[in-house]
Amino acid sequence: MRFIAALSLGLTCASATGLAAQEARAVRVNGDAPVIDGRLGDIAWRYAPPLTEFLQRDPVEGAAPSESTEVRFAYTDRDLYVAFRGFDRDPDRVYGRLVRRDQRTSADYFSLFIDSYYDQRTAFEFSINPSGARRDVLIYDDGIGRDDSWDPVFDWATRTDSLGWTVELRIPFSQLRFSQRDSLVFGVRVRRSINRRNEEVNWPFFPRDQAGEVSRYGQLVGLTDLPATRRVELLPYSAGNTILEPEEEGNPFATGQRSTFRAGADLKLGLTSGLTLDLTANPDFGQVEADAAVVNLSAFETFFPEKRPFFVEGTNLFQFGLAPGERGRFGFSRGGQEGLVYTRRIGRSPQVSPDGDQGGYAEDLVETTILSAAKVSGQIGRGWSVGLAQAVTAKELAQTVDSAGVEGRAPVEPLTSYTVVRAERALRQGRLAYGAIATATVRRLNDPAFGELHSRAYSGGMDGGGRFGGDRYEYDFAFMGSRVEGSPDAILRTQRQSARYFQRPDQTHSVLDSTRTSLSGFAGYLRFAKVTGFLTWDLRYGTRSPGFETNDLGFLRRVDLHEQRAEVEFRWLEPGQVFRRFEVRLEQQAEFTYGWERTGTSIETSVSADFLNYWSLDAGVERRFSSLSNRLLRGGPAFQEPASWDLRVGGRTDFRRPVSANFRVSTTVETVSGARRWSGGGGVRLRPPGRFSMSLEGRASWGTTDRQYVTQETVGDSTYYVLGEIDRREISLTLRADFAITPRLSLEFYAQPFVSAGRYQTLNLAADPRADLYNDRLDPLAPDRMNRPGGDESVEVDVDRDGTVDFTFSEPDFRVVSLRTNAVLRWEFLPGSTLFVVWQQDRRDRVRNGSLDLTDALSDTFQTPGMHVLAVKVAYWFGL
Repeated sequence: MRFIAALSLGLTCASATGLAAQEARAVRVNGDAPVIDGRLGDIAWRYAPPLTEFLQRDPVEGAAPSESTEVRFAYTDRDLYVAFRGFDRDPDRVYGRLVRRDQRTSADYFSLFIDSYYDQRTAFEFSINPSGARRDVLIYDDGIGRDDSWDPVFDWATRTDSLGWTVELRIPFSQLRFSQRDSLVFGVRVRRSINRRNEEVNWPFFPRDQAGEVSRYGQLVGLTDLPATRRVELLPYSAGNTILEPEEEGNPFATGQRSTFRAGADLKLGLTSGLTLDLTANPDFGQVEADAAVVNLSAFETFFPEKRPFFVEGTNLFQFGLAPGERGRFGFSRGGQEGLVYTRRIGRSPQVSPDGDQGGYAEDLVETTILSAAKVSGQIGRGWSVGLAQAVTAKELAQTVDSAGVEGRAPVEPLTSYTVVRAERALRQGRLAYGAIATATVRRLNDPAFGELHSRAYSGGMDGGGRFGGDRYEYDFAFMGSRVEGSPDAILRTQRQSARYFQRPDQTHSVLDSTRTSLSGFAGYLRFAKVTGFLTWDLRYGTRSPGFETNDLGFLRRVDLHEQRAEVEFRWLEPGQVFRRFEVRLEQQAEFTYGWERTGTSIETSVSADFLNYWSLDAGVERRFSSLSNRLLRGGPAFQEPASWDLRVGGRTDFRRPVSANFRVSTTVETVSGARRWSGGGGVRLRPPGRFSMSLEGRASWGTTDRQYVTQETVGDSTYYVLGEIDRREISLTLRADFAITPRLSLEFYAQPFVSAGRYQTLNLAADPRADLYNDRLDPLAPDRMNRPGGDESVEVDVDRDGTVDFTFSEPDFRVVSLRTNAVLRWEFLPGSTLFVVWQQDRRDRVRNGSLDLTDALSDTFQTPGMHVLAVKVAYWFGL
């Protein structure tokens, strides 16, 4: 006889401070477990008490729901079961849209959030719509961050009937992380979305104008006597590809076709109930979407986001930003692009060019082989989260053939080890956190070719933050240090890099030392803010010493700076007759070097509005005052930049509709120099009824500036800095299309044609960079001092008009065309087991004609020769 140990549902009211939690209770199944079919007819559900106390969060905060909702919980030794019943008086209008996994769409939704650690900072989201489409997300930092690369293995089913619709879930405890105890408490939140009414209801309820999310979950109780879970998952794979590319006569490395095959495996092992080991050997990322094309005319490296699954999933603990995010660690993010850990350094493109004589050929290696990578992460009790990540990349040798046909191998990247150690503790129900991090990069530099690379690089830091005053106020802080070691050539190269430019002739606070074999520095920030209510404000200060360097494993653009920012915002959050939400923001910023040179000062005001029809609009104007640029001349003296005005406006239509659109336009005007720059973008997203969706985004920019850096040349004791008046135009289109055939089978397509062109009208020498009059800062190169034939011929400069060419440089005009496409068929043929079929295309070309006819150039992207890749990958999941 089946027996269900049923316990009543307990509900406790939240206290005035919102710290007490409501409770939901799970029941143990001592008979047949529920069958996951969406029918909810199993006997287990008769005894599981329903959760029914839902309240609206939208459109009327705190109001009763328009439809009733019931959620039940049950469990066995191995699995957590969840039953959702969404009653609907008009079931024909229940809307579900089939999309690929983790894609966001407008539909009715049931969402379950589980804080299995009960650290009140980390949670797992399981969202299902009536069509069976699913979205699973790892939530961290009390709701600030979300990682949709987390893909647990679980079962689900949905059904629509005369009462509304249902969802049934079976979530293995092995997919959740928790500390082993006789009686467990999970944090839990349940959300239902009713698409046609723009309605969102929640249990437990907490207002929109509240800091934190996971710390406000209710409690799931009743989980007792769970045995220790055995968490072992093995995911071996095999993959092969064929590459078709333009054949280059005489080049043995461009024969037109080549094929490769590789195999490897991922292992996930539960070391304890709270710690997990992730290990990958010879990983393959052939299914990953290509990076967008860019033309970077600045001195700084372009940031590309991480897309490789192993380095995205579960790496939130290892993030350590160099500055707080737009609303701080406790309000928005951990700090944007710059940080101590940038995992794309692991497996990067080789940093050394192969030596070879003119007329020879070298193999083009686009990435470094990752021999193995591992990470251990989880919780060890008393609020502590710990993480250790380690990766080893191979020494790379590029094959070469010289002009005489002699084959060889040239070293282009050394054997390298990357290590990150992280610890963090959460206290006061997730409202206080502090932690530390340490990183190390160690290279085996056993070849003279690696003489300009660091042999060792270390960084570390401490950070923390919290909320207080009824969660109205929050603060963030961090302190960091770094040290790099290497040969004098390596450290000299570091001192001269664009992040610091120690060689600047007009500064004395940083000294260029060609004998150094190490470089050390520090950085830090402090933020204090009020984050709720009608009036909010944000104060922050950050600093980075000139010797701070983290680019071996992190991402860093600038050092040698003090930066200060203050912001005040007025917010109308209650819906009125026109607006759902209206905000006005005032902001001030200032930057100085460590020599107290003012490198930036600005004030800005902006407004943003959400209308009752779910359209939105934002606009802003910024005044940037004249200040010194210590990087424009790339190691030369600081240049006094003129003041400018920036204006922008943007908006979007109701994103829940089958057709939605967005736009953004901005302009920069310099009244002294006459420079004008415009940029604009917009897009349309189509989601017609059915399984197909498509979006098209366009971006264009155009304008002129007379201070685009071209080159610098040293003649005798003098160094000449060449700047150009460039007319630059750029356009790109990004097309995405998705076809969800079933909840487990989907086809994705991505294409981006891109064109960028620049024509230099006038070339100038930097004359007196700090002159009071702007025209005295530039010295035009007239025809009597410059010969510029165009095309592939060099520009010749005779500085003193004595009839002798003092220096030459390449023609700076350019036009770049690119077309990148990616098509991926993804079939999850068994839970956790996936087949990928991928086609990639990469067409690109660069010429020096500088044609500004972008229409013809855009059509050229489809005719330019390029590379085609066809790849197949099979991964099979074993749950042991």
